[in-house]
Formats: sequence, C-alpha cells, structure tokens
Amino acid sequence: MKKLNIVFFSANRAEYGLIYPFLKIFAKNRNFNLKFVVAGSHLEKKFGSTIDEIKKDNIKIYKEIKIPLKTNEPEDTAVFFNNLQNKINLFLKRENFDLVFLSSDRFETLAFAVASYLKKIPIIHYEGGDVTEGGALDDSIRHAITKLSHLHLTSNKDSLRRILNMGEEKWRCLNVGYSPLYHLKKNNFSLKQIQNNFKLNKKKPLILFTLHPIIKNKYRQNKDVDEIFNSLRVLSKNYQIIITYPNFDPGYEYIIYKINSLRKKIPKIKIVKNLGRKNYHSLLYYIGKNKNGFCMGNSSSGIKEAVVFNCPTLNIGDRQKSRLKPKNVVDVDADKKKIVRMVETKLKKYTKTKNPYKIIKSINLLPDDILKKFVRKDFNLKKCTI
Repeated sequence: MKKLNIVFFSANRAEYGLIYPFLKIFAKNRNFNLKFVVAGSHLEKKFGSTIDEIKKDNIKIYKEIKIPLKTNEPEDTAVFFNNLQNKINLFLKRENFDLVFLSSDRFETLAFAVASYLKKIPIIHYEGGDVTEGGALDDSIRHAITKLSHLHLTSNKDSLRRILNMGEEKWRCLNVGYSPLYHLKKNNFSLKQIQNNFKLNKKKPLILFTLHPIIKNKYRQNKDVDEIFNSLRVLSKNYQIIITYPNFDPGYEYIIYKINSLRKKIPKIKIVKNLGRKNYHSLLYYIGKNKNGFCMGNSSSGIKEAVVFNCPTLNIGDRQKSRLKPKNVVDVDADKKKIVRMVETKLKKYTKTKNPYKIIKSINLLPDDILKKFVRKDFNLKKCTI
C-alpha cells in the first residue's frame, strides 16, 4: 500500500505561521510522508533567523535552500526569483514527491509552484482567493499559484467564491478557516509573565507595530514610511511601542533604516526582529485583555489574528486595501496627522466585534471523499492507504 510523499515549502515568518498548523495536521495523518523545505528570510540573521522558531516547534527541516537576500529593488527580486527557481528545479529533480503544499502569495512560493507544476507534481494551495489590491505584488502572484494548483483550501467564504469564479472545480475547493487560529485555543497566556518578558508598564498602553513595504515608486514609498514613523515619534510620548522587522519585499532596507533611526532618538522603544508566533500572539492577548493599546501597521496579522484577542488594529495605507476585515480594524492613510487623530478618536471607542474568519476545529482537515477523488484524478493511483 502506497503512502503519499508530501513536501511543504516556506520562505518567511508569516507564511510559516500559516503553514505550521497544516504541518501538525498532516504529520498525524498516516496517509502521508511529510518533508519540510525552507528558504528566504528563515535563513537570514538580518531578519531574525526565523529558522530557530521552526526548530523550537520540533519541526524537522528536510532541506534548506540558501540564496543571498538581495531583494531591495524590484529588478533584484527578479534575479532572486530566477536563482531560487533554478535551485528548486535541481532539488525536485533529485526527489520523488507525490504532492506539494504551498501557502499564500509570496514570489518565492510562486517559484516553487512553477517548478512543481512543470514537473507535474499536484499542488495543494492554502489561502488562495484573497484580495489585497494594495500596491504589493500579492494578488497577481496569489491568483497565479491558484491556477497552477489542484486542491484549494481557503480561509473564508469570500475567497472560496472567488476561486470558484476563476473556474476551479467545486469539489477541489474547501473553506477550512484561518489556520493560525487552530492552535490558539491551546495557549494559556499569563499577563504577568508577558509583562515581565517584555518589561511592560501595565499602566501605559502598548502599540505592537509591523510595517511591510508597498511596491510603489521609491519616492512615494519613502514619503509614506516617513509619515508613519513621524507618527510613532508623536505617539511614543503616551504609548509603549514594540516594533518588529518588515518582510524582504523591495523597499525593506529603508524601513529598517527608519526603525534603527527611531530607536536612536527614542531608546525606550523596543525592537524585536522576529517575535515568533507565540510571543506575537501573547502581546495581542495582553493588549486585548487590558483594553489598553492596539496593533498598528499594514500586516495581515493585524486583520486576521488581532480580532481573536479583542485587540483593535490601526491599518495604515493601501497594502491590505480590499482584504476581508473585521470591525476591529480602522483604516487610515499614511499621514502623520490623520494617524494621530484616528488613534485619539476611533481607536479609543473600540468594542468587541465578530470574527469573520472561521477557526479550524477538526483534525479531519480533508474529508476522505475529497482525498480519494483527488488521488484518483491527479495521481491515478489505485492503491493507496486513503
């Protein structure tokens, strides 16, 4: 009887947070032999060496694909993409995988998707069908991966509907909910421990800040970043601030420069390159439980995860423009005066709201009837443990 050899791929911290629950779920399924491949910022000290978090999670890494991260300019990103895809091609040529699991909308993930598709390895794709529309490369890449994939797992009903409208067969599409929420019910956070870990003043509100690049012309992007960091200088008078590093999309170097410049001017601001999933969630919990602070920036985590902890989010700029948003999210332009005004008005009136993202509750992620049909149609395997 044959088991299916499935390879997972991740190249940054956000993507790993989405994939982690599936790694645990598939590892418990006796139908699969699981391998995990990492690349990108996971292997870079500059971005906090997030491979360490993976190892702490007791996830065995099968392969590291190391390429220098020179992606600050769009043309450099194209070179990185080509080099990565070449290494992925060589890797897949030596292996014998039955199935690939990919998540989201990263250009590194697209490289793995194209290589897998051309080698005729069926792809399971998670979080397709989302729309951000906000100046990053996400939408086009996400939809491209969807059209290369064979089984589609979505995080919400709207995304499921979009994939069906793209012409994908209904039986191949399943709304499973937002994966990082799967393990949240198992976490027991301690306010006192969080306070001690981060040396927080419980009487002072907290801002948890993450800003990723927007792919615009360099002048406009830098101008937006300047406005946002100027607002942080103003807010730092009344708020504690913890800042995490951006991803490595074009423009990341200027954001890191502004982070370090701000710390020199205001030493009390805390900078953590990579908080890790558990620490990040613990801080969202701390803010929500104390009803004292908010999540700020343009990360999708502020939209999809903060609501679980009753933590308000100030979403800045266009990066998450059309994404499905709970009512805990307040949108604002990248303008210092507007940001400060919004903090003083709408964010202070925040009340608990409903979460539109379903939480995965069942370990039986893929029903047997879907798996059996998937195996028959895409693998042409008559003998399998499924």
